[in-house]
Amino acid sequence: MTSPPPESEPHAFTLLAEGVQRQLYSMGWRELRAIQARAIRAFFATDADLLIMAETAGGKTEAAFLPVLSAISTEPRGSVRAMYIGPLKALINDQFGRLEDLCTHLDVKVHRWHGDVSASQKAALVKEPSGVLLITPESLESLLINRTRHLGDLFGGLRAVVVDEVHAFLSGERGLHLASLLSRVRRYVRQDQPRPRMLGLSATVGDLSAAQRYLSPHDAGRVNIIADDGPGKEIKFRIHGYIKDTDGEDGVRDQGVVGTDPTPAPDADLVTMQRIAQDLAEHCRTHSNLVFANAKGDIELYADMANECCRTDGLPETFLVHHGSLAKEVREDTEATMKGGRTMTTVCSSTLEMGIDIGSVWMVGQIGAPWSVASFKQRLGRSGRKDGEPRRLRGYVICETSTNAKDPLSLLPLELLQTVAICELMLRGWVEPPAPASLDLSTLAHQMISTVAEMGAVDAATLHQRLCREGPFVHIDRPMFAAVIRNLGAVDVLEQGPDGNLILGLEGERLRKQKDFYAAFASRIEFAIIAGDRTLGSLPIDTVPKVGEHLVFAARRWQVTDVDAARMSLYVTPAKRRQRPLFTGGLGEIHPKIRDEMLAVLSEQRTFAYLDPTAAEALDRARHTASSRGLGRRALIELSDQRCLWLTWTGTRRHRTLMALLAWSGIDAFDREVAIECRASIDEVRRCLASATKSPPSMADISQMVAPKRFRKYDHLFAEDLLNESIAADRLDAEWKGDVSAVAGGSE
Repeated sequence: MTSPPPESEPHAFTLLAEGVQRQLYSMGWRELRAIQARAIRAFFATDADLLIMAETAGGKTEAAFLPVLSAISTEPRGSVRAMYIGPLKALINDQFGRLEDLCTHLDVKVHRWHGDVSASQKAALVKEPSGVLLITPESLESLLINRTRHLGDLFGGLRAVVVDEVHAFLSGERGLHLASLLSRVRRYVRQDQPRPRMLGLSATVGDLSAAQRYLSPHDAGRVNIIADDGPGKEIKFRIHGYIKDTDGEDGVRDQGVVGTDPTPAPDADLVTMQRIAQDLAEHCRTHSNLVFANAKGDIELYADMANECCRTDGLPETFLVHHGSLAKEVREDTEATMKGGRTMTTVCSSTLEMGIDIGSVWMVGQIGAPWSVASFKQRLGRSGRKDGEPRRLRGYVICETSTNAKDPLSLLPLELLQTVAICELMLRGWVEPPAPASLDLSTLAHQMISTVAEMGAVDAATLHQRLCREGPFVHIDRPMFAAVIRNLGAVDVLEQGPDGNLILGLEGERLRKQKDFYAAFASRIEFAIIAGDRTLGSLPIDTVPKVGEHLVFAARRWQVTDVDAARMSLYVTPAKRRQRPLFTGGLGEIHPKIRDEMLAVLSEQRTFAYLDPTAAEALDRARHTASSRGLGRRALIELSDQRCLWLTWTGTRRHRTLMALLAWSGIDAFDREVAIECRASIDEVRRCLASATKSPPSMADISQMVAPKRFRKYDHLFAEDLLNESIAADRLDAEWKGDVSAVAGGSE
């Protein structure tokens, strides 16, 4: 049992509604977790908002909803009383069942609202609002514009809003979108009602103050932090290294696997991938596991190779796949199979980083380097969910070796360095702080269209007040807002009516009616993959294979029999050969602290017990190479008379800025992850950088050199001058001068 609370504090269980108490008894609960008890007491002791922090499976959902359900149990009808916002429909479906169970002995209804919920269920909620509503941001957007006359009834008595996985909303378009939606919802709460309580749930917030500001933008101090300060889970992990080997290539040469471009991958790549797949099959044989890979094509290929290993050993196939390009039914089959208790392993993308219930997972695998500490920590948290179980992880990293003396950077195992750096930062408890956008014109345009559609017509001053003063676009002042309105007017998204109010123009109406309008981020044009009468998923339009070609998809091998451009459909039948499917897109931005740690790992002599002998030897060789070739520092390295490397060892945003600066200076350059390769001599580069240091260009000048300009959903609506301002604010780093001056005046 947990120790009793101090005499001055009530026992948390006694604060709960009788119906909640009865249900906890019937569920076999004998005690509350410490974080649940603290959250319950904090909820009832003050009217403050709460940020509830605990490891995955640490009881955060109950910590929020036990007090919330108790608070609304006496007034369940007449309005939605509590709203849960989750980033995924699958997560909402999981939480729906958990909340229905908690409400067994309460007169509180639980409702879902997303694309898979029937129209009749939605109509019933609109007719008689009540209880708890579970919804995604996109469905909340749809509700605001399509049920406008019902919003006062729906949200007039709203008492609490629970934002799950709040760390996922602290950066990017989706977070800004949700912040705007929440601001708009608050306007429908009756004035005689208190402000709805905000409760944020997370396991991986890198900046607590940023999360507090997100939950309470105008008074971050009202957000109390309830953190699980227990000892945490034991972590057991091992990083396996693999060196490409050109021997033993026979047997894979005819399999037709291609890489991320149209050029067939070298056979050595396939041999190495098969060695990883063999290890996966061995490591995952006795328990259910999740294995994350960074590319959807790799997910499909590794699952197929691992299943092939199972067949070779006379065992049943036990590898499934899960990623965003699979059809919903295929993903749900995978989730149900995992949850059903069979010993299976799912190779997946970030779709399973969140807390979707797939049952107990023994181990998490990571193929290739993770791109962020936050993502790595989320993935690790999917294992060891049972009390007393450690978290287990195995990393599988190809430590490429090269004998190309003319390209010293190719001698460094960057994936291994990044993996070790992220492991070390995670063990020290560091997580990337969020980087919210300050001039996201695309999401602003989206919310302007949506708010005008919601209100019918609105004057510019009121629109600015709602979105920028009361809403999250606080960095958009009146002159910039006016410039945005003029720009949207020029492309017929907005127009001014006879009374001076803004209404939607023809283009605005067209955008508003598009199926994907409710999401703030862009959706891709894709071809459906159809096998018989079943849709397996989809591929981006620019990666569709030709008739007769093969692909691995949904963990099975297929041959393309027909491509129907009119119906945007790709028809396939089972086949024996395989080919890696192509997908567009990439990972997120790398934080500069990860690059700092990579440089430290390379430059120091620390040893890491979790590296297997191959990975440890690869790191030793890399350190020797870095020392002898001068790669373990930030400097210019000569490749030839007219080529050099600028070793930047910095994060994505600063790296992008330096690339644009070189372009502004007239130097042709391209990205090498931790370096920039310049098609110019060291002396020429140094002269240009010295000139830039002496007479620095403005951020507006530098932003002109960034391409592509349009990287957000509605960027195509804006003139280049406005896009350059947005790029300067959100894609570049104004603190670039120190990096430049460090090499501009140095001597190598």
